[in-house]
Amino acid sequence: MNAALERFHEARAIVYGVNPASDASHRRYVEKLRLRFPLIVDTGGRIARAFRAGIGPLVRRTVYVIAPDGTIAYSKRGSPTVEEILAVIGPHAGGPG
Repeated sequence: MNAALERFHEARAIVYGVNPASDASHRRYVEKLRLRFPLIVDTGGRIARAFRAGIGPLVRRTVYVIAPDGTIAYSKRGSPTVEEILAVIGPHAGGPG
C-alpha cells in the first residue's frame, strides 16, 4: 500500500483506512506494516453502516473514492487495483483541495 500511496498523492488523493478495531490495535498494525496514512477507529461500526460496508458486526473491505464535491465517485468491495482506483481519481484530481 505504501508504494501505491505515492501515486495516490500525485493524483491529489487523500487516503484513510477505516476499521472497527481499537486504537491500540490500529497502532500495532500501522507499526507492523509501516503505513503512512491514518487509520480511523470506527467504534460501533457507525461509518461502516453509513457507507453500507458492514453487515451486523462484520465489515467487508470496501474501497470508496469521494469526489471533491462530497459525492461517492467509486465504490467496490474487495481489493481493486491501483490502476482502477487512479482511473476514477483522474477526472477529480484537479478539484478543490
